[in-house]
Amino acid sequence: MLAGVYATLRFLGLMCAGLALAIAAHGAPLDGPYVLRGGAEAWWVDGPADSPAKRSETLRPGATLTIPAVGDLPSFPVPLRSPAQDDADDVDTHGKAPLFVVADTHGEYEIFAHELVKQRVVDARLRWSFGRGHVVVLGDVFDRGPNQLEILWLLYALEAQARKAGGGVHLLLGNHETMTLLGDHRYLHPKYVASTAVLGVASYAELFPADSVLGQWLRSKPAVLRIDGHLCLHGGISPALVGRKLTLAQINGAIRGQLKGSALDTELADFLMKTDGPLWYRGYFDDTRAPTRSSDADVDDVLAAFGVKRVLVGHTIVPTITPLYGGKVIAVQVYPKHEAGAADHFETLVVERGNLFRALPDGTREPLDIHESVTRR
Repeated sequence: MLAGVYATLRFLGLMCAGLALAIAAHGAPLDGPYVLRGGAEAWWVDGPADSPAKRSETLRPGATLTIPAVGDLPSFPVPLRSPAQDDADDVDTHGKAPLFVVADTHGEYEIFAHELVKQRVVDARLRWSFGRGHVVVLGDVFDRGPNQLEILWLLYALEAQARKAGGGVHLLLGNHETMTLLGDHRYLHPKYVASTAVLGVASYAELFPADSVLGQWLRSKPAVLRIDGHLCLHGGISPALVGRKLTLAQINGAIRGQLKGSALDTELADFLMKTDGPLWYRGYFDDTRAPTRSSDADVDDVLAAFGVKRVLVGHTIVPTITPLYGGKVIAVQVYPKHEAGAADHFETLVVERGNLFRALPDGTREPLDIHESVTRR
């Protein structure tokens, strides 16, 4: 059955240039690396697509991995680092650094990486070229698409390169990160379902335990980040969350505690992981999945509670990056899609010198007019 899954995926990859498994025909690994046991061992799914097998590699401290090429994107090196400290809840560049904000890449590595290249965030070899700029990823790297692992390793590598250049890469937790780490795999791409079995684990979450490189790194990430007067998160801040009068440290600490299995306040952690929490809230949108909606006054309460001028969110799909509530909320989630013979459908947000821009897949940018905004009541 597993051979059939990989053979089918290989066929689809050969038929569709956008599917990363096409490289399997040229001898590259089918999946991996998953770096476990505190960075001491890397696991790959290797071999022909019709008979995949596990390959294990022993690593020395500080080893450098090579992430294989995908499509027309090159391979790239990833030096492994010491375990990550918890990320900051608050970053202030005093408005001097441009922000490049991305939402919900969902395993679409080629679309995401091409956007970074076209917008000169990275060069053609996928190396950081954004100087003192900051990239903010509003969660949901996992699920649906076929190349979530490549996105994670690219962000991991760029984080170190950006820090060295005086900039930053900030991956925030989305609902799909927490779902994956907690063992909810209902949206997992079939490639990773097959890999789970080939690698001999009962659940895909077992490839991201707390002592693995990416598993520990992910558990160090915040759910909510304040940067240069912008509150960045995946879902949104509900009136119920504002009413709890929590600090960013309390919100992020409770969610990290849940993911690390060390939550001190289980009632709070449970609240934060549900529909009124920052990972799932959809109340800024006319969305039937939102049990409560935010009014203009509710959004003002959010801005006052966290001392920001604007909220940037993903999670809920919009056709183009959209200002809401007079520009106090910016919806960034333009779902990445590739259609044969057509330009990629994707947008990212750039904030530079107080101005907002839609960044498009062809490398151009267009000013974002907050007067396009829709106000909810």
